[in-house]
Amino acid sequence: MNTLPELHDAQQLHRLRGLRVQRARDAVAAALRNLAAAAATVQERQRAVEQGRRRIDALAHALVHALASKLPRWSTTATAQRERLEDRLERDEFELIDDQRRLEEAQEQAQRARAELTRALAREDAVNGLVDETRRARASWREQRVERELEDQPPRAGR
Repeated sequence: MNTLPELHDAQQLHRLRGLRVQRARDAVAAALRNLAAAAATVQERQRAVEQGRRRIDALAHALVHALASKLPRWSTTATAQRERLEDRLERDEFELIDDQRRLEEAQEQAQRARAELTRALAREDAVNGLVDETRRARASWREQRVERELEDQPPRAGR
């Protein structure tokens, strides 16, 4: 006859959905923090790559201009320095690729967390509607019961 849950059960379900919404909000906040950290790491690594390129360019410029007269004496040192700078640049570039991959993963995780929050909010709204409907049905049932009780009472004599 009555397909609606008891009011207490509906309220308890609503509280549960509220907790799930809060957990989803916390997950979104954590995902956004991770995303910000990953973006900062990528920016930092990009600066390191650019700095490495500038150092290599500065060394090349110095070899051609300022150190040209001393090149025979320092050529092995200059070559070793260039190789060291190129090695560091290559490492930074590979690490940048890894950092960019982690940034993409953080973006995907943030998107999943937002989607889960949206679903949790929709479920909470649905349960909130169920609670309201249960309250209305309960009030209507009480009203009908009172009306039946009044109709079942015998008329009072003496009025």
